[in-house]
Amino acid sequence: MRVLLCDAYRLFAEAFAAVLAQRGHHVVGVCLDPRRLPDSPPAEADVCVADFGRPTDDLGALTDAATLHSAKTLALTSEESAGPLHALITAGVDGLISKRRSLDEIVAAIDRLHTGAGYYDPVLVRHAVTTKPPPLGREPGTSSLTGTLTPRELEVLTQLVRGMSTGGMAAAMGISITTVRTHTQSVLTKLGVNSRLQAAACAVSYGLVEPPMV
Repeated sequence: MRVLLCDAYRLFAEAFAAVLAQRGHHVVGVCLDPRRLPDSPPAEADVCVADFGRPTDDLGALTDAATLHSAKTLALTSEESAGPLHALITAGVDGLISKRRSLDEIVAAIDRLHTGAGYYDPVLVRHAVTTKPPPLGREPGTSSLTGTLTPRELEVLTQLVRGMSTGGMAAAMGISITTVRTHTQSVLTKLGVNSRLQAAACAVSYGLVEPPMV
């Protein structure tokens, strides 16, 4: 697998690059200044692992640049408050993981992205959905929400709150990835949200699903 690393902390970036190389992955480049990523020559990477720093107005440009450099983007973050976490998700990253995780856990997340699944750190999802209300234009009651979701959709919603990937949900529920995606899209539509994280936030905020334990 070809990996592009982007992190302002040289020690972390170089240590992580060494770990990836030991495991047979090819590090195609290391960028020590995330803000220079849009101006860097394109690199043909399968996954870009980047700590964009605290989300700012140029976050969209940075994630777009990461997309040009690679097929998938995994955002590393030290943030734990809802605002920055929502900003990272809605900026279009394919995965999100805390820098407090071990290198083994981060490598596992990279591998999941490479196989086509997304990855959202369940601890970060819990921080996001329990500290900020969902961005809905209306506030429906719990009964009206649960009444519109099928049992399978409620099961998918529970898995979203747990931070499960599409592939993980398919395996846990005994259905195909295509069916999971269909149910997920139906959940987003019925809840009136635009992302998996927003759906998880809605589920926890209105008591549809219990938040995962840290």
